[in-house]
Amino acid sequence: MLKAIYVILFVLFNSVIFGQTITGVVKGTVRDKETFQPIIGAKIEIVVNDTYLAAITNVNGLFRIEDVPVGKQNVVISYVGYEPRQFNNVEVSSKEVVLEVDLIEKINSLKAVEVIGEKKGETINKMVSVSARSFSIEESKRYAGSLNDVSRMAQNFAGARGGNDTRNDVIIRGNSPTGVLYRMEGIDIPNPNHFARFGTTGGPISMLNNNVLSNSDFLTGAFPAEYGNATAGVFDLKLRNGNADKHEFMFQIGFNGAELLAEGPINKKYRASYLLSYRYNDLSFFNRIGLSIGTNAVPQYQDLTFKLNFPHKRGVTSLFGIGGLSYINILASEADEGDVYALDNSNTYYQSIVGILGLSHKHRIGGKAYVNVSSALQTGINNILNDTVNANFENPFTTYGTNSSISKWTNTAFLNYKINSQHVVKMGLQADIYILDLIDSVYISTAKQYITLREFEGSTLLLQPYIQHQWRLTKRFQINTGIHYQLLSLNRQQILEPRIGTVLNVTEKDKLTAAYGLHSQLQPIELYFLKRTINNQTTLPNQSLDFAKSHHFVVGYQRLFRWSIQAKIEAYYQSLFDIVVEKDSSTFSMANYGSAFVEDYPNESVNNGTGRNYGLDLTLEKFLDKGLYFLLTSSIYQSFFTPSNGVEYATAFNGGYTFNALFGYAYKFKQVKSGQHILTFDVKFTRNGGGRYTPILLNESILAGSEIRDHNNAFSAQYPAYFRADIRVGFKRIGKRVTQEWAIDMQNVTNQNNIFFQEFNSATNGISTTYQTGRLPIGLYRLYF
Repeated sequence: MLKAIYVILFVLFNSVIFGQTITGVVKGTVRDKETFQPIIGAKIEIVVNDTYLAAITNVNGLFRIEDVPVGKQNVVISYVGYEPRQFNNVEVSSKEVVLEVDLIEKINSLKAVEVIGEKKGETINKMVSVSARSFSIEESKRYAGSLNDVSRMAQNFAGARGGNDTRNDVIIRGNSPTGVLYRMEGIDIPNPNHFARFGTTGGPISMLNNNVLSNSDFLTGAFPAEYGNATAGVFDLKLRNGNADKHEFMFQIGFNGAELLAEGPINKKYRASYLLSYRYNDLSFFNRIGLSIGTNAVPQYQDLTFKLNFPHKRGVTSLFGIGGLSYINILASEADEGDVYALDNSNTYYQSIVGILGLSHKHRIGGKAYVNVSSALQTGINNILNDTVNANFENPFTTYGTNSSISKWTNTAFLNYKINSQHVVKMGLQADIYILDLIDSVYISTAKQYITLREFEGSTLLLQPYIQHQWRLTKRFQINTGIHYQLLSLNRQQILEPRIGTVLNVTEKDKLTAAYGLHSQLQPIELYFLKRTINNQTTLPNQSLDFAKSHHFVVGYQRLFRWSIQAKIEAYYQSLFDIVVEKDSSTFSMANYGSAFVEDYPNESVNNGTGRNYGLDLTLEKFLDKGLYFLLTSSIYQSFFTPSNGVEYATAFNGGYTFNALFGYAYKFKQVKSGQHILTFDVKFTRNGGGRYTPILLNESILAGSEIRDHNNAFSAQYPAYFRADIRVGFKRIGKRVTQEWAIDMQNVTNQNNIFFQEFNSATNGISTTYQTGRLPIGLYRLYF
């Protein structure tokens, strides 16, 4: 360890004393988007003031440009007969930049190439028609308040908002956050968060390390046929490849813990590479210095991410994985009234383990097609124990316990075939084999006995074939169509889902879009195996439950202005049906699932619920240009559900509106021999409609000695509007061998008291209020060498 420290200090010393004019390297691969064929002779250009740099791809589609001035540069890639691409704000530093470039063939091939400019924010998946935005990992590192978390960063986009400060749940257009699908390297993955609960998609701390991610897509509705088992939105994430020419390292310490990253070549001749990152965190540091993270308990976690990449003559094979271990003990003796996770007079011991191991092989077939085959093993383990204690925090008595696992073996295959420049077909199949070991029980005080909630060991299969077609009628108009099918072997429930989207580029600056899709989702898997015992007869009343379903309708208009400014407006309507509700008349609906820290299921459920969401999403954005950017987004929406009592209510996620404003500026100092210095300043303002809740019946609660809520008026009350301001200041020093970055991210700089929840307090016979995270400064140090 001391040797490693000496090496780092030596490198730092030499970079300062013996520095010279700093430049970097930009390299990468250029391929045909639809056939995966390398493009030979593509031109790559970088213009920096009066300096012109260029390169041509070789027989393997590879290029390399050296002596590129450090800082953010624009890279243009062009080839006769293909639509050019432009990458803006490519950050050049002592770390080599690797670009994976996919070009799309023009409908009418021309003898000359005209670079019109980058269509900024457009998705990587060109089958997407509406309600989507690509995002760069640089954005997730830059946006104030994002904590290097892509889920929190996405909460800034139109149509999305966060649930609360303690978790990174993404609420999309009034839908439950459980309707969001996470996909990585083409594999649908489980909840990618530490302290993740079964049946949810959010958590307090992400396992998705943005230092190993590549540019990815975020979809908020009416998505293409290749995405299934989701009703709200999709994160389509990519892992980047390691540097195939040079060993590089990174050390980082901040809110997400201490991290070590290594990447480099495995075999330079065949351009095989590795990428490996490990993080460890113990948040007790914040408690020791008097900063509140929302709980007095000490969360501890660690995670590992890796990718091995092996290119070959006809394609590429990769092995990747993510693993996370997290645990926390929430003790009644240490909790106070402001602890967002504590339960009254209870000790909770929580441990979660998540692991994903995947193998992917992409192979070119002829000159017009490629096939991709992937297989992945995944597992999630929840080990939870809850003990009640007396007023002196003594005599613990176990009231709930579970040690359950949900594993999945996923196999996917698809064929992408380019008929010609106008027609592309993609057809595929995904088979998910769920391997379940579910057991949990709860103590019922009135019956003075333990009740087994679930006790199942076995497997089931979810089958998802699909086909989609893109028809580019002209260079301005395209139609994307497809069909997705789902079949659950557990109860033979099945559904055929049509999808269609259109894109019309009226001019080079104006675009009209429209789409429709039927989407469905499996219920939380543990719900199917909830037991019910009557007269010593045990049944599984929920095993025949159908998928939750939703019709998505979207229309949109987009306009490009001068100075890299873009405006976008989308109107949408969603009709939800076959939503799980209680069989007996009540206000329970799975449309609200994920709104509470602890979720309860009814004894017997049916698919008789409905719902509807509608609204307007607005975006005004200036992409980073000459050091300046801004992003203004607003959503005005309504979200309703109808449970088994037949009455329509606002959902728990119906805040009514959300508004985000982000501004940032990067000042680049004049380069000196010791390095290039860059100062960045970012600020974010968020205002959301207050969270909804079911009113507390205070008099009835006092008489009963415990909390009683007015469920006949479910979610009719609303907390005051949520407001938060975040500021981030960063400083980067780019040396020839070393790049260093320091940043301070001040969360909730105004120390706003946003309500987290209210509950009945039997000790005071009043209502207690717990607030969300107050002012919280978070530092970051990052070192590349």
